[in-house]
Parts: sequence; structure tokens; C-alpha cells
Amino acid sequence: MQIQCPGCGSQYRINTEGTGRTSGRVRCPKCARVFEVDLNAEAFTRPTAQVQAPRAGKSAALVAANRTVLVVDDARFFRELILDVLGPLDCRLLIAADGESALDLVRREHPQLVILDLNLPGMSGYDLVHAIRSEVGQGIKLLAMSGVFRKDEDIHSIERAGADDFTSKSFKPEDFLARVRKLLGD
Repeated sequence: MQIQCPGCGSQYRINTEGTGRTSGRVRCPKCARVFEVDLNAEAFTRPTAQVQAPRAGKSAALVAANRTVLVVDDARFFRELILDVLGPLDCRLLIAADGESALDLVRREHPQLVILDLNLPGMSGYDLVHAIRSEVGQGIKLLAMSGVFRKDEDIHSIERAGADDFTSKSFKPEDFLARVRKLLGD
């Protein structure tokens, strides 16, 4: 699990497996601040960066980037890999391990982009795309990915279902990040 110190903003990975606890206290190694961590949390939030607003008159105001990206994959390793690749983005990152949890987060958090695996337990990625499009419409960008479904017919099928783009799980990080930035309008 990734956590972030509320004092200095430093980010760390902690191992929560086998603890059997729902929360814990952490001391930041950088600033020594002690803070509480929800060990059952499915969301990891990176701080929003300050970006320069367009010049208006004599001064430029700083505004916070207000974007949310949801990563949906049943493989914890792959979710964490994607979080690392998306690190340079100024956005809030949410994670879900299955389609039902993802759909609940879409309803509550209204992310700008959902990156989803097609091979999910329970509700498949195809079903998730259909559900998001039927409930939300085109307001959310959807990037489908798969390590199994990679043929042209699979790609056309998911795009017809409503995905905005598709990528194989064997991507190059810089290509994946460029694809995400394009979907976010960067």
C-alpha cells in the first residue's frame, strides 16, 4: 500500500499483508510526524500540484490541478505498477480490484479517466465499460487494457463497447503515460 505523509508530503510503500488490523500509526522517516493510516483504504491520493493559470491582467493566480484517475485491476502488483507510472501526473489516484468496486467509485468520485483491465473477477471489464457508459455517458474517458485480449477484433470490440482507447499490458511506461496524458487532455 502507498501512503503519503500529511506533514511533508513524502510518499512511502508499506506492507499491510497479514497484519489483521484496520488502521495503524506511522512515523514519517523524513519529518518524524506520526499519523494514522486506514489500512483498508482502496484509494491513494497524491497531492495536487500547483499549476500556472493563464495570465489575466497584472498577475497570474495559482490553481490546483483537480483531476482524478481510477485504476481497476485485480492484480495488486499491476495496480501498484500503474500508480508508479502515473507518478509524474498531477492528479488524485484511486484504485479498485474489481468491477463492482470500480463502478461504486465512479458513482461517488466522478473520475476524469478510468484505466481498466478487461479480465476482472465478477463484473468483466467489458461489463464495466457498458455500465459506466449507460450511467455516466461520455463524460469519463475509458482506457482499457489487457494481457490476454490483444487481437484486432478484441480491440474493436472494446472500442465499440465504449472504451476511448486500448493498450496491451506489455506497454512501455513512457508510451502509456503519453496515452494517459492525451486522454486527460494534456
